[in-house]
Amino acid sequence: MMQVDLVDGEAGWALVEALDREVYPPEVMATVIWRHIVWAQADKRVVVSDDGRVVCHAGLFFREGTLNRKPAKMCGIGGVMTSPHARRKGFAGAAMTRAAQAMAGADFGLLFCEPHNVALYAGLGWKDFPGRVECDQPSGRMVFDMMPRMVLPLAIHPAGGMIDLCGLPW
Repeated sequence: MMQVDLVDGEAGWALVEALDREVYPPEVMATVIWRHIVWAQADKRVVVSDDGRVVCHAGLFFREGTLNRKPAKMCGIGGVMTSPHARRKGFAGAAMTRAAQAMAGADFGLLFCEPHNVALYAGLGWKDFPGRVECDQPSGRMVFDMMPRMVLPLAIHPAGGMIDLCGLPW
């Protein structure tokens, strides 16, 4: 039976750490384009369990950034992962639906995804963001263009321009 919980980001890591190791073992991490990126820590986590076993996760990152140099409240989604044995069973959709509900008060949602997941997110209402995204890294500022960028329109719909995360990516 599926259970979807919204938990504290720091405390919730203990719930999803084993899933992270399952989805991203060393041999997979050695090949991903984003392996050298320093990521922010989630403020909240959606944790999906099936019969008591954690099978899916989505991190939420609440951030005051900018859109076209004007203040914007954004909620990032990152670290979305589903156990290989639990894919195509609705767990990621349930996690993303709960994540969208938790975005109350944000101007828009923003995520970065693997190209093969674009259709999944598009089916859940996320839109391609063709503009520029900038963020911080310990080595300095960078343009985050290594993965597709998608927005979930809430109070506003960023359809282009420049988003500054004003911090680490998610």
